[in-house]
Amino acid sequence: MRLFSAQNLSSLLIAGLIAFATALPARAATPTEPLVQGTDYDIVAGAHPWQTPAKGEVEVVEVYAWWCPHCAHFAPMISAWAARQPAWVRMVYLPSDPDSPGAAAAFAAQRSGLLARVHPAMFRAIHTDQTMPVRPSAAEYAAFMAPFGSTPEKLLALMASPQVAADLKRDRAFVIAAQADTTPTLIVNGKYKILGSSYEDQLGILDRLIAQIHGGKL
Repeated sequence: MRLFSAQNLSSLLIAGLIAFATALPARAATPTEPLVQGTDYDIVAGAHPWQTPAKGEVEVVEVYAWWCPHCAHFAPMISAWAARQPAWVRMVYLPSDPDSPGAAAAFAAQRSGLLARVHPAMFRAIHTDQTMPVRPSAAEYAAFMAPFGSTPEKLLALMASPQVAADLKRDRAFVIAAQADTTPTLIVNGKYKILGSSYEDQLGILDRLIAQIHGGKL
C-alpha cells in the first residue's frame, strides 16, 4: 500500500526542513561582524597598556586575584585561550589588590621566572586542594612558591624589595585607570574592557576584538 503521494511526500519534506531550520540555535557572531560598545566592550577613558604594544602586537591583561573563586574557575579557560594565540598576542596577568601579600608574591614570582607555574598551582592549592588558606600571609606564599625554583628567604626579600614596590605602584595605577572593579576583568591594549554575559561570551568577544584591532578596524 502506498501511504503518501509524491505531492504529500514533497510537502512533508519541506515542512520537516523548515522545522529543523527553526530549531537550530542562532548563528554565532563571526569575527568580521562589528562589536557593540556598551554591550560587548567599554572604552576606558584615561587608561593605558601595561606595556605599550609594539606595532602589530595586541596586549591582553587579566586582572585577577588568587583568592577569587571566579578567577579560579576562569583560570583554565583563559590559559587555554592564551595558549592558542599567535606570538603577536601578549597575555599579562595582574593582581587586582596591589596592597596585598598576594600581589607582592605574584610580582616576586614573575621576577623570579616562576609565575607561569605558580599561577595555576596557586589557584588549585587555594580552591581545589585547599592546602593553602584563601588569603595566605607573605610567609605562606613564599613557602608555597619556593619549590618551583627559589627559597622562601629569597622570595620574601624580593616581595619587600624596591623593584616589587615599583611593580605594585604601577599595578595600582593600572587597576584604577582601567576601572577593574571586579575580578576577573579583561583589558585589551589598555583601552577596551571586555563585557559579555558569560566567560565563554567574553572569550568570544575577545577573539573578535583582537581580530578587528589586528585588521585595523578598531
